[in-house]
Amino acid sequence: MTPPSASQVLALADSVGWKTCVGKERAERSQEGQFFTPPPIAGFLASWFHEAGLDRPAIHLLDPGAGGGALTAAVVDRITSLRAAGRLPRLREVTLTAWESDKAFINALRANLEACAAALQASGIEVRIDLRAESYIDGAVRALDPGLFGAGEVATVTHAILNPPYRKIATSSRERTLLTSIGIEASNLYAAFVALALRQLTEGGELSAITPRSFCNGPYFREFRREVLGSATFRRVHLFESRSEAFGRDEVLQENILFHLIRGGRADSPLTLSTGSLESPFETLIARERFVSPGDADQVIHIATETDADEVRDFIHALPCKLGDLGLTVSTGPVVDFRLKGSLADELSAGSVPLIYPHCVKAGRVSPPLARSADYGDARVGKKPVAIRDDSESHRWLTPVARFVLIKRFSSKEEKRRLVAGVLEPADFPEGLIGLENHVNFFHRQRAGLSEALARGLGRFLNSTVADRYFRQFNGHTQVNASDLRAFRYPDLKSLERLGKAAVNDADQGSIDLAMSKVLGAPSFHQS
Repeated sequence: MTPPSASQVLALADSVGWKTCVGKERAERSQEGQFFTPPPIAGFLASWFHEAGLDRPAIHLLDPGAGGGALTAAVVDRITSLRAAGRLPRLREVTLTAWESDKAFINALRANLEACAAALQASGIEVRIDLRAESYIDGAVRALDPGLFGAGEVATVTHAILNPPYRKIATSSRERTLLTSIGIEASNLYAAFVALALRQLTEGGELSAITPRSFCNGPYFREFRREVLGSATFRRVHLFESRSEAFGRDEVLQENILFHLIRGGRADSPLTLSTGSLESPFETLIARERFVSPGDADQVIHIATETDADEVRDFIHALPCKLGDLGLTVSTGPVVDFRLKGSLADELSAGSVPLIYPHCVKAGRVSPPLARSADYGDARVGKKPVAIRDDSESHRWLTPVARFVLIKRFSSKEEKRRLVAGVLEPADFPEGLIGLENHVNFFHRQRAGLSEALARGLGRFLNSTVADRYFRQFNGHTQVNASDLRAFRYPDLKSLERLGKAAVNDADQGSIDLAMSKVLGAPSFHQS
């Protein structure tokens, strides 16, 4: 009987994995962080493994969190295709190591690994299957720290391919304790899987993965970035044009990234950035110093596809101030609505105050939640409450009215802008108190307000195209966190005040960018 080809195994592994996945409730899949790799992405990741790296006497492929085995099958498909073309003459032996802790997948995964082995054997390659039906974190820590659990394993992995689970790791969890025991600080399972797999690679070994982009910046992933950049070299990165492109069938809006690492590697060589379709991606080379700034202690990763990315970056980096230098602070709105359900109200009446949600921030200003106009439309978007009662439960979460600059914390679906700011004018809120909902951040000076010129200038700076484009270079997710805004660079106070006093139509992007160019010398952008 003719064994199935590796491409047939890939299709089968995807089908089995997907059917098993959809057999679960969506909430259960989300809790476990399970999002299964479509075959085109699996094949794209496998294609990044260098032919020269595959042409060796023995290969050891690692697939942590293997699911139905689609990623392993994609690598086997690449190997057998090259072999059929008369390539990889030195390859004699392949070890397939797959980890999967979900028992629902084990039988299908075993069958697919055996089919992969048959395809390799038909190409004249000896195969060893190593299926580990247990937690990858447990097993990898045991292998990497033999002193903790007894006899360890010698690292022999030459290639690793991953679509790890995406789930936060609680500080008090056993997983976090195990990782800390070998010096890995990871706040999410995907970062833990990549860090462990990277440590299991031999020098010069290769790793291809699809993960969220959120590791590129922020304090939660600082140690992970240091771990990766300290031991490996990025060779390729691919960005999706849409958040739904990677896992659309899972109905997941996630900003994902594909990347290829070499354990060790040449840190001075440029890396390849690609965008667009996987079939015919647009590729460009990026200098290392543009990917991670030399001397940046946080090692923030910048990924930009625009032709004017360097000009944007250079302008922001030349700005003189951090937020603290301006004497300003940014905080997250203190009202968490689901914790104060009993205090929320659908109407603003005696004893209640306005409740400000992100949809109130628009066109450079903050509108009261009951306002209706041609500019703001119905501010009661999504039937959100418009007020919060000033009672014993809520009072300590309310904020005295002052002139603040508010900025949305989240972008909606495929919203063009990441930074959307508005000035809250005290005259619009005569109640004296407001509720600032947790999905907005607000700039203040020790909870006091800003001058009119400073507030307008800061709002215009944040709403400028140059600020938004720069923010997208390093911001690895759809959130605008207070920590990101504290790390941002700003003009000095006098420059912001001049920008605030300029004649600007805050509802017109071109008017804002023109003022930025005239007052601060910012790059000019074509307005489509």
